[in-house]
Amino acid sequence: MQPPELSAITVVCVTYNSRGVLPGLAQTLAGFPHVVIVDNASSDDTVERARALLPQAQVLQRPANAGFGVANNEGMAQVRTPYALLLNPDCQISPQDVATLLRCMQQHPRAAIVAPQGWQSAQVPQKSWRPAFNQPQPAGAYRIPAQVTEAGWVHGSCQLVRRDAFVAVGGFDPVFFLYYEDDDLCLRVQQAGYTCLLEPAARSLHPGGASSTPSARTTFIKQFHYARSRQIALRRYVGRRAALAHRLRLLLAWLPAMAFYTLVLRPTDASKWTGWGLAGFCATFHLDRLSQRIR
Repeated sequence: MQPPELSAITVVCVTYNSRGVLPGLAQTLAGFPHVVIVDNASSDDTVERARALLPQAQVLQRPANAGFGVANNEGMAQVRTPYALLLNPDCQISPQDVATLLRCMQQHPRAAIVAPQGWQSAQVPQKSWRPAFNQPQPAGAYRIPAQVTEAGWVHGSCQLVRRDAFVAVGGFDPVFFLYYEDDDLCLRVQQAGYTCLLEPAARSLHPGGASSTPSARTTFIKQFHYARSRQIALRRYVGRRAALAHRLRLLLAWLPAMAFYTLVLRPTDASKWTGWGLAGFCATFHLDRLSQRIR
């Protein structure tokens, strides 16, 4: 028996070369009547497998990869239910835990986003809430709260969102191709008078790193956009001086770090620093067109 509340929720999931996690996703979403999958121009057979494994889903195939936020916005445009569950394809959550999230949201009328406590494994919790990135961060190990907690940020791998609030703030800002789009969304919904909550009674499983096929190229692209998005977020919420200081640190360490990790045969770290350094270079010289081609 599936909780009847699920009829009020549409699951929105963005995929990109995600064929390997689709069987698990299909199992997770088997009891959800409303599902929208937006594929960001996968080069594998993600779209075909999604349609076969999730026959109840509306599968949208984008002609190009426009980023996580843009794809989620397109999925949200199809939602007709009052609530949506934004779910990474490698994240698992039970219908009962989704119902717990929904009850929490209904008990807090100003909540725009409610997230579960994520777990990397049965014993290892995922950092699922914290103050906003531009606020002082708590010292020490991550602690799971004992009760529903208001947060400056909640993890973007699994979020129950109130559709009207999402629409009211304009959804995700498309300037963030990847990373910091969840920080920005949480900050904007709070600026609009809503709240973001963590419901620790709900659990999700998110090992992380499995939503797309790993490779040196994937590492480079992700790290490039991490550094680029951090630049945008720092400028927007902290100021130009903080963004400049961050960019200078990247540029000073870029070539030495890349050379070192190449010499010691650590290609993943070399790819990471290549991405970070190039992002700093593009930000310094306003090479937006080049940034848009790294996808």
